[in-house]
Amino acid sequence: MVVSTAPKPSLRVLCLHGYAQDVSIFRSTLRYHMEELGDAVEFGPNKLLPYDMDGMENMARMAAIKSGKAVSRDMRSWYYLQSADPEIVNGLEKSFDYLANVLEEQGPFDGIIGFSQGKLGGLMAALITSMLEHRNPLLDTSHPAFKFAIISSGYKLTDVKWTHLYDLPILTPSLHVYGVLDGMIAPSRSMDLRDAFVAPNELCFVGAHFVPKTRMAVETISDFVMQFAPLDK
Repeated sequence: MVVSTAPKPSLRVLCLHGYAQDVSIFRSTLRYHMEELGDAVEFGPNKLLPYDMDGMENMARMAAIKSGKAVSRDMRSWYYLQSADPEIVNGLEKSFDYLANVLEEQGPFDGIIGFSQGKLGGLMAALITSMLEHRNPLLDTSHPAFKFAIISSGYKLTDVKWTHLYDLPILTPSLHVYGVLDGMIAPSRSMDLRDAFVAPNELCFVGAHFVPKTRMAVETISDFVMQFAPLDK
C-alpha cells in the first residue's frame, strides 16, 4: 500500500464567488492568494451559484454563443432583484437551503471567503457567517460558526424582509476588502457592512471592483488566514 506523504491542509475554507462567475474565473481571481497559502489551506467548493438568472444579459450572451462568439457559462446568482427602489429580493431561501446542504455534506469549514467580483459573493459570506454564529433557523445546519470570514466588496441588503439579519453584532473575526474607486459597490456600502462586525479588520486599496493582487494585499490576506491555523504540536 502506498502511503501519501503530501501535507494535509490545516484549514478548510468555503469559497463563494459572485454573479456570472465560474470556476476558471474564480481560480484566476485568487491565483496569487492560493499560491501564497500553498498546501496549508484547502479552498472549496468554488461553484456555488444555485439561482438561475434569465434576463437580457443572459439572452444576449446565449445569442453570442450560438453565433460562435462566446463560450457557454452558467448565469446564476444567490438571489434576483425584483425591485431596486425599494429593494425587494427573491430567491434567498433557496440559497440558504443550498448552502446548508453544502455545509452538512462537505464541511466542516474553518472559514469563508466571499470574493465579490460581480457582487453577491461578499454579501452571502457575511450573511452565512452571521447566521451560523447566531444559529439562525433559516440556515438549517449543525455546522459550527466559522473561525473567520474574508469579505470582498460586501454590502448589506436593504430589503426590509432581510434587514433583521444584521440586527445582532457579528463577533466572528473578519477581513473586509474593498477598493476606494469601486463603481459597482460603493465603498460606503462595504464600510456599512464592515461596521456590523464587532472587531473588523480592513484592507482598503486604491482600485475598483476587483480582488487586489499587490504583494501587500496578498500578504495581508495570507497573514489574516494563517493566524487561525492550528499550531504544530
